[in-house]
Amino acid sequence: MASAKSATDPYKDRPAKDRYLSLDDERYFQEVFEAQAARTYLYLSVGIGLIAALLPFLLVWRGGYRAHNSISSFYTIDVGSSRDVLVGMLCAVGVFLFLFHGLSKKENWLLNAAGVSVIGVALIPMPASELLHRGLAILFFLLIGIVAILYSKGRLDRIKTDRAKRSFKTAYTLAGSAMIVLPLSIVALQFTPFRFDHYMFWIEFFAILAFSAYWFTKTLEYYLLLGISWIAPDDPKLASRTKG
Repeated sequence: MASAKSATDPYKDRPAKDRYLSLDDERYFQEVFEAQAARTYLYLSVGIGLIAALLPFLLVWRGGYRAHNSISSFYTIDVGSSRDVLVGMLCAVGVFLFLFHGLSKKENWLLNAAGVSVIGVALIPMPASELLHRGLAILFFLLIGIVAILYSKGRLDRIKTDRAKRSFKTAYTLAGSAMIVLPLSIVALQFTPFRFDHYMFWIEFFAILAFSAYWFTKTLEYYLLLGISWIAPDDPKLASRTKG
């Protein structure tokens, strides 16, 4: 008698005549794909964090610092190759957010909307529309901040040790709060005299680092809680089943 399918099972029930593999081979390769999919999540989350962490440093390396009062200015001022770095890396983050499926429909929609927003930031520079460019940037950080605070802690209550549970929850809350507060503080500072040289650059810099820290925390959570290994172990069965 066939076992009941889980609500999260991605595979369709098919009659034997519609199967391209034997039932044994099909189940084996499903297990292989599930393991590789879990490992892909690990690499995807650390990749998003790494791209974000490198972005400000690569921009300064390629475009200098003194002439730039914000991250966005690398698109228009003394650009050199910094424009390519900015647009390429922002688009990469946007695509990664699309590829990264959240654990609920709401989380997934928020991640997709954040991906659209950050690609919009890359493709609509300040000279085209400052209002739209900055609005999409703020929206991007707000959406990821909401995901960090509201949708990243569901599994944490099942952690057995209180210290680890508190550490992960605190990390997600701090990263999410920073992503919400820092971009909004740029707006607030426009109406005050309390501004300093390159203030916008540094606030954006720390907002980007908060985004990066969120994804590194998520990577650590996957690695520690789920025990996902970075490298697939050698499997003699796989070698024998994939021989040409």
